[in-house]
Amino acid sequence: MNRPFRGHCPRRALRVAVGAGVCSLLVAGLVLGRPLLTGPNDRPGGPPPDHLPGQTGFVAGVNYPWKTGQDFGTGAWGHSGVSNATTYQEVDADFALLAAQGVRVVKWRVFGDGRYSPEFDQSGTVTGLDDAFFADLDAALEIAARHDVKLVLTLFASGLWTADCRTNGVEMGGHAATIVDPVKRKAMIDRAIVPMLRHLAHSDRVIAFEIIAEPDWGIAELNTDDDGRTKIPLAAARSFVRDVATAVHRETRALATVEANRGTNMRRWTGLGLDYYSFSWYDWLEPYEPLATPVGALGLDRPVVLGEFPSSGSRYYTLPDVLDAMGGGGYAGAFAWSYWSGDGFGSWHDAGPAFAAWQSAREPAAGTPSPLAAVPVDPAYPYSYRDVSLRLDNGALLVGAAVKVASGEPFIAHAYLYELGSSQAVEEETMTASPTQPGTMSARFSSVTPGTPYRVSLGLFSPSYSPLKWFNELATFAVGPDGIARPTVEPQIAEQNCRP
Repeated sequence: MNRPFRGHCPRRALRVAVGAGVCSLLVAGLVLGRPLLTGPNDRPGGPPPDHLPGQTGFVAGVNYPWKTGQDFGTGAWGHSGVSNATTYQEVDADFALLAAQGVRVVKWRVFGDGRYSPEFDQSGTVTGLDDAFFADLDAALEIAARHDVKLVLTLFASGLWTADCRTNGVEMGGHAATIVDPVKRKAMIDRAIVPMLRHLAHSDRVIAFEIIAEPDWGIAELNTDDDGRTKIPLAAARSFVRDVATAVHRETRALATVEANRGTNMRRWTGLGLDYYSFSWYDWLEPYEPLATPVGALGLDRPVVLGEFPSSGSRYYTLPDVLDAMGGGGYAGAFAWSYWSGDGFGSWHDAGPAFAAWQSAREPAAGTPSPLAAVPVDPAYPYSYRDVSLRLDNGALLVGAAVKVASGEPFIAHAYLYELGSSQAVEEETMTASPTQPGTMSARFSSVTPGTPYRVSLGLFSPSYSPLKWFNELATFAVGPDGIARPTVEPQIAEQNCRP
């Protein structure tokens, strides 16, 4: 049973009266379910407190994780952040769908690999945030408030330092010194993170900050594979996490965490003042670290949240299976990966109805909308595509898609073929209209090598070639012995835009 913590209830913690003097994590109005302990040495004697019985405190959420890949800030590729009119309409439609299906907490990435924000000088030192950053942040808060969705903001991915490449004036990664060098680390925190935290301090939307997603891939002691990634010492990463967590607690009432790339690595992030621990789980881990491992077996001193799991496409579990296993195993919450569908782990188009059914069965008294909520399964966007088709023709790849521009304005469509993990296109082709299928367009690529995983992206332009909309991922595929197949690609590889 739950053991009450009779110490001071910290300023930053939202409070709830559960017995006498118990401080509990609150996320989106739901009790995470285990007492919030404020430091590595202030937990009373004995084992960590148990999860509250039942699922009333379990938080089920979704990784958004981005709309454009650069949702916050601007750069050499133009502004596609949340305050951009087109992006705003798209995100608003997405959040309307998520809310209608019972999603109350969304995890959304902010800086990622550093490609758009923050701003760096020639020495790699952070100078601040660009003019569009806070407008994008405010737009995100406005949309979240409209749909009564709370946010967990993921600040960085390990790509901030594991990769390093430049494409069309945009630097992706290459910032290991920002973590390792104490002077550059302080500049990042003082000039980018703290201003952001202060801007958010009076908002009730952001309930937690995930400082880094899966940093373990870029830690020398935790990833010894010769995989082309830049690795930094664990001690440097821990110092960065500790410093950012301190800033989060000083400037806001939000919680702080880190998402490890596997459950057993969470212990590497203890003792840093984090409020809860988080980890990702995918099928490759099941033989080594089964998903059904009860939280008590992890021996941690904070609540634990499953930060990523495949919302569909798992060989072992359906989405409801995962949520039931996590709730029953004493975990504080779980976030499905993901609303985005580029890596084969489940688009929300497929997973959303199952989530809504699970949520409706769990909280019928709360009025959670049913899976048949009056919101279209495919949100209405200003620019959209559907019915993507791939087929081989004498060794070439034919890509087809029905492209729709709601305004009816004229446009030119270009398709781009990339090797997965590369930011340079192998081929670019103008899509042409089908004479027999109105609204359907196609392109032909000849540079396709069997066994190589590719992605196809789409750019829409005005007749004068002003950019209208970029779709980063129409399809991911490889050509195998039996024809075209969709490869399953681990998210950290799909997110790596610099080939080793």
